Amino acid sequence: MSRSISRLRIPSLSVSLHCTLVLLSGTLVSAAEDGKSTDSVKKVTYEDDVKPIFRQHCLNCHSQSDKRGGLAMDSYGALMEGGGSGEIVYDDGDAESSRLWQLVNHDDTPVMPPSQPKLPDAQLSVIRAWIEGGILENSGSKAKAKKKNALAFVASTSGRPEGPPPMPETLPQRVPVVTKRAAATTAIGTSPWAPLVAIAGQKQISLYNTDTAELLGVLPFEEGIPQSLRFSRDGQFLIVGGGEHSVKGIAAVYSIKTGERVAQVGDELDTVFDADANDKMSRIALGGPQRMLRIFDATDGTQLFDIKKHTDWIYSVAYSPDGVLIASGDRSGGLCVWEADTGRLYLDLTGHKGAIRSIAWRDDSNVMASASEDGTVKLWDMNSGKAIKSINAGSGGVTAVQFDHKGQLVTAAKDRKVRLWDASGKQIKETPAAAEAVLEAAITHDSSKLVYGDWTGAVRMASVADPKQIQEIAANPPPAKERIGAVEQTLASIKVKLTPLQQKRDATQTALKQATDAVAALDTKIEGFKKANATDQQSIDKRKSEREAVGKELPGLVAASRDAHDKVIATRLGLGDQPDDAAIARAAEVETTLANQLLRIAEKRQAVIQAKKVEAELAKSIHERQMQIDAMAKQRDDLTQKVAAAKLAADQAQQSYAAVAGELSEVEKKRQLLAEAIQ
Repeated sequence: MSRSISRLRIPSLSVSLHCTLVLLSGTLVSAAEDGKSTDSVKKVTYEDDVKPIFRQHCLNCHSQSDKRGGLAMDSYGALMEGGGSGEIVYDDGDAESSRLWQLVNHDDTPVMPPSQPKLPDAQLSVIRAWIEGGILENSGSKAKAKKKNALAFVASTSGRPEGPPPMPETLPQRVPVVTKRAAATTAIGTSPWAPLVAIAGQKQISLYNTDTAELLGVLPFEEGIPQSLRFSRDGQFLIVGGGEHSVKGIAAVYSIKTGERVAQVGDELDTVFDADANDKMSRIALGGPQRMLRIFDATDGTQLFDIKKHTDWIYSVAYSPDGVLIASGDRSGGLCVWEADTGRLYLDLTGHKGAIRSIAWRDDSNVMASASEDGTVKLWDMNSGKAIKSINAGSGGVTAVQFDHKGQLVTAAKDRKVRLWDASGKQIKETPAAAEAVLEAAITHDSSKLVYGDWTGAVRMASVADPKQIQEIAANPPPAKERIGAVEQTLASIKVKLTPLQQKRDATQTALKQATDAVAALDTKIEGFKKANATDQQSIDKRKSEREAVGKELPGLVAASRDAHDKVIATRLGLGDQPDDAAIARAAEVETTLANQLLRIAEKRQAVIQAKKVEAELAKSIHERQMQIDAMAKQRDDLTQKVAAAKLAADQAQQSYAAVAGELSEVEKKRQLLAEAIQ
């Protein structure tokens, strides 16, 4: 089977660059730092340094003549071949991921050498230096370039739905089974994108808000006890596996928003221990005491195929996030990875010495984690098929493991502890010990809280920042008639908070309207002044245009009047001492023409003078109005700031009111659901 995911590996911390460790007479000697290059320092090799340690402690059981576990260590070639469970050391320089190192350093079982004390620190340092130096055979060997380890990881948001993450809207509130105490915790699941946790109870699944620890609703599971709870990759659905021992087993799918059971597959003769759906929610896989890994079509419930390799109860089933692979683990330590589409075996992973209690996948599908009763969590590289890390995660057996979006791991163990590990397998947090063995554990979508349940049925939610900060939540919550009283008290307290918020909202909205009206009134006034100025400016422009036209006409009129004046003079000179009536009449006509022309010129000049006077008055009015406009503009700026402040206050008041009103609506809805559950 081909995989489209590149192999990822990162080297572990190497030994100091200031010295090379060599074995001389069973002791560790460091080469002094004297300025020499690393090439001049003696290499740590199998023949010179490591084989003498193996001869002293290992070869009685692991030689060509006695290959216990199929492993011989008396030659370099045989050691590189590995044993019955595969290779035990790699040339990538990563000691932590080496099976050889894990056993001799007592990080995993069976510890080596058996029935003997741990190797001296000096000899362990030589073995580690040899691995980190590239597992050289002899002094003539050269180390290969170090490969990256699959523990290298970049957080992914693959599968995240668009918009707000899915949260319950109208979940059932009736509690199917009411008991004084819960049974042992059988399953816990957290949403990958929302503050939501599902907890298995008796014939029910309780859903809580992990931010508030509020019970959101109860999903009925009449078939019996839920044994597994897994959210779909987008957080829209909850996949539940379970049933009743020796009676019936199924896998069911619930809508997170409504609580409706939207699909059901399987009809097992015994309970289902684990179930999961692929990334497209088109297939559902389940496993249980019948030792069959069954794959169903999620849309119509038809069984697609059985996988019959397991020889013991199947405890764990999990699809890879990309839907390409599916893994299953059983009570005898069998761990297999299958091609999801065909059911063909992809990897048969050996190494665990106890039951596989839990399987988890990292977001990129490159790495799978398996938790076992042997006390370890192993990280498997899906491209090489090798165990790249073995974590001693708790004495007595590890019962649960889960990745978060950062590649961190949360584990639960029978030693009553829940632990958080970084992406490289280093422990970073640990909860206080529970009353009994912790059976289930999960981490919230934002990696802020650990949710875990123990053998007594107690379920706790601890802060990752401070694991001592713990909240208790109930797998079997009280019945609706007991919870409705608390809801009614909450309603009353919310209404008390809502009244002053409503008053403040109304007051701020009134203030906002007043401020907005003042700006609008001022804008109207400013607009009126601007229109008046525009009208006056048009009048000025018209008069100016008329004056310019008169200015062009006057020279012609003046010239004509001069000609008429000359005619008047000539006519008067021609009258003589005793003009006759006709001559006088002609002279009068000429003089009248001159008088009319002069009168017209005078009227034109008077019109120009009057126009200039009117223009000056209009310009003065425009100037005065503009000064008022400028003053009102400054006033408007002040008012606008008041409007902005009033709007901010109104928005804040509205938000505060809406938040509490929304809370009131949700609580009223919850009360209604509780009332219906009581009926």
